[in-house]
Amino acid sequence: MIPKKTPGTTEAVPSAIPKSNSANFTALQAAFAQQGHRLSQVTSPNGTSTYWAERWGLVRYLPTLHDVGRFLVQIGGRL
Repeated sequence: MIPKKTPGTTEAVPSAIPKSNSANFTALQAAFAQQGHRLSQVTSPNGTSTYWAERWGLVRYLPTLHDVGRFLVQIGGRL
């Protein structure tokens, strides 16, 4: 069965996600702050980064920048 695409899907949005992690993380934080969320990042010793968004004491784990961008769109934000 082929999944049906519905109007309003955000397939093109992840391409708007910055490619450079460190250079554009501040812009992502600002976009989340405009929506009332706090975006945080942890970089492991091997160089990989993970992210999480917080609001009202609830935390959403976001393993990649792709997930960060998708969640930003979901909460009504944009870069």
